[in-house]
Amino acid sequence: MRPRYRALSLDLWFTTLSFTPREEQGWRRSRERVLQELLRTSRGEPFDISEIRAAIREVRRTGVTGTPGPDGVGPEAFLRKAREVLNGTLTCPLPEAARRYSAAGLEEFPPRVNPEAVELARRLARVPVPLISITNTSRSGRTWTDFFDRVGGPRFQWIITSGELGVAKPSPLIFQEASRQLGFPPHEILHVGDRWDLDVAGAEGAGFGVAIYRGLWPEYPTPEERKEMEKGGRDRPEVLRLDSLLELWTKVDWVP
Repeated sequence: MRPRYRALSLDLWFTTLSFTPREEQGWRRSRERVLQELLRTSRGEPFDISEIRAAIREVRRTGVTGTPGPDGVGPEAFLRKAREVLNGTLTCPLPEAARRYSAAGLEEFPPRVNPEAVELARRLARVPVPLISITNTSRSGRTWTDFFDRVGGPRFQWIITSGELGVAKPSPLIFQEASRQLGFPPHEILHVGDRWDLDVAGAEGAGFGVAIYRGLWPEYPTPEERKEMEKGGRDRPEVLRLDSLLELWTKVDWVP
């Protein structure tokens, strides 16, 4: 019997990648530095770092497309808004500035790639089963593809980001866009992620199949996050290892 699902989506954070508070702080500093390099006053002078930080807070507070917060604003939209807030000018064309801002900090403070995701992608490529990522991130999909190519990470057919789409999980809209790009109806796509509130709620709201991944829960930056996830329901399929997912895939009684 043919398995129910024809394509797989993985979340990025704490499914495919993990990070520490130190790395997150490093990204923040790198973005401040790069933004300071990219923006100038009307007189061609650099902005003070306190002005840069205030602009970042303002863009994140107000959002751009009705989705406030860092994950709802992609690199180009962020730079347009920051330029407007500061009444400044860019030191290079917008596409180049967005590329630099999107990648800021990843080389100096690379997140750790889950080796289970790499092995899963390798096995799926042999079947073949399309593999995509649906993720809340302010970086572009191109940035993440380049990062995975550089460090030997999994290869995704697409990486659909909340920042570029202007809609973040758990909104069903980001999952619906993935269905449209894949060309499969939602019920034929399985989404695997670590968050009950974002991945499970969002995927189910869009009609996707869903499974919760617990393998990187111990890597969460704070004990509070770990405790919050443990409160989640037990009525969904659970994945303890991503590289065993292909075997589970073929068991029709495993899917919800």
